[in-house]
Amino acid sequence: MKGMSPPTLTEVEEREAVREDAGAPKAAEVVASQLRRQIITGKLRHGAALPSEAELLSRLGVSRPTLRAAFRILESEHLVTMRRGSRGGAWVSAPTTDVVARRAGVYLQYHGTKLDDVHRARGMIEPPAAAILASRGSASDVAALEAILAEEEAALDDRDRLREVGERLHSTLVELAGNQTLIVFSAMLHGVIDAHTARFQSAERDRGERRHGPEMHGEHERLIELIRAGAAREAEDYWAAHLESVRKILVTRGEADTVLDLMS
Repeated sequence: MKGMSPPTLTEVEEREAVREDAGAPKAAEVVASQLRRQIITGKLRHGAALPSEAELLSRLGVSRPTLRAAFRILESEHLVTMRRGSRGGAWVSAPTTDVVARRAGVYLQYHGTKLDDVHRARGMIEPPAAAILASRGSASDVAALEAILAEEEAALDDRDRLREVGERLHSTLVELAGNQTLIVFSAMLHGVIDAHTARFQSAERDRGERRHGPEMHGEHERLIELIRAGAAREAEDYWAAHLESVRKILVTRGEADTVLDLMS
């Protein structure tokens, strides 16, 4: 179905939007809610174009400024993407954990959350996930973790790459465990931790310092051995101790009480 052109309000439409200012925001929220529900339930599928503007105006019975305000809401939520050109219009985007993570990070920073708080939260989520994987005994779970471990080993002399792969191992632990709610929380925590670690590494480079990760890699390797062996309790305890040791390093460096600053 043919999509509409990206929203570009004319002066007349701008004046109409101003006149409707009292009611349009609420109407736009209602329209956005209706379309959001269709996206979330799969009635409007990822990668598909939404109906034309004319069709939506007729179907929903709202003004053009209200419809376009609704699209701006959905675009801000990364549920639709506005395109230009011959295939222009509104296209459905799949919700991602990255969007939630960024918004949660802003919330945490606004409330003065400290880095120590984030690391403690991670310590509550990941160790039980490791126990679940060990109890499940899935060869595909182990294979997925071993593939990341191989990437990590190849990146031991590349700090930026090592950080990225290491954080992916942390997040994959939770993703494989399969609890969607915890996956969202985990994505938020890892986004915050990765942003801080990247800034810390940048400061290290400015000081001419070099750090490598063979010790960290060895600890990751040990965790996967325990998961492969089906040692659920040992895997959970080992990973809890690992995360606590990382947190204590932050305390030693004086970083644990750092208030999150993800915007700099």
